[in-house]
Amino acid sequence: MKKLTALFCLMFVSGFVHGQISTDTTVSTTSNTAADDPSQFFTRAELFSELQHYNRNGNEFNLNQTTLRTVVKLGKRFTTRLDVPVVYNSFDSPNNFKQFGLGDISFRLLGYKFLQTKKSAITASMEISLNTAQSPLLGTGKNILLPMFTYTTAVMDKRMLLAFVFQEAISFSGDEAREPVSFSKLQGILLYSWSRRVWTVFAPELYVDYVHGGASMNLEGRVAYAPAKRINLWAHTGVGLFGDFAPRYQWTVETGCRYFFLRNTLIKRKSNN
Repeated sequence: MKKLTALFCLMFVSGFVHGQISTDTTVSTTSNTAADDPSQFFTRAELFSELQHYNRNGNEFNLNQTTLRTVVKLGKRFTTRLDVPVVYNSFDSPNNFKQFGLGDISFRLLGYKFLQTKKSAITASMEISLNTAQSPLLGTGKNILLPMFTYTTAVMDKRMLLAFVFQEAISFSGDEAREPVSFSKLQGILLYSWSRRVWTVFAPELYVDYVHGGASMNLEGRVAYAPAKRINLWAHTGVGLFGDFAPRYQWTVETGCRYFFLRNTLIKRKSNN
């Protein structure tokens, strides 16, 4: 049971790495698909809730995480981000750990776009997840560094966007009784715009675990809708394909909304030149 509890706690790693399918923006106008393009940074707020179902060693349980995310654009090429999650799980712990409360707060120290052409871009960022959970069942018990690199390119007259994400997770402090966290995540993202208001995202993700060894994979998809210029709504789902690493769930569903605060700031700056 102790091993199962430790494995369950590691599942919260998926909470802050999952967010990469919804990323940031540096283009001069806020297109409807901006927040799903890893090469773009725009100031915005998001609220989303995800329900994940797991089956570990015959034990079935659910994890529900509701997250408030704020993204702030800093100048032309920089961004920062803060995620505050509230977590509930149905895992029946023999130690009567708290099952609902604040999870591990994570934030992006700095995101930077260091290469851009008309169709492609490369970005890098450093993120950190803090050991702030109110219970061992609500977080990893570790402070974790998450460097990330992305490459994006537009095809089909920019109606389709392809992106590749590499992220590393390395724990460096926290509860000494908890296992260290060390893994790599490789993710592909295919975004297709069906119209100015509707687009879909397809995103397989592969995890390589360096603590226990082995690889695991999830397959995720999203349908998004823009009812207004500054508002996005989306529905997200995913299924676990193989592997037993903690972030590999049986299935997941998510709904969310976002609001863009600033628009066309770079255009205004250019018009003054």
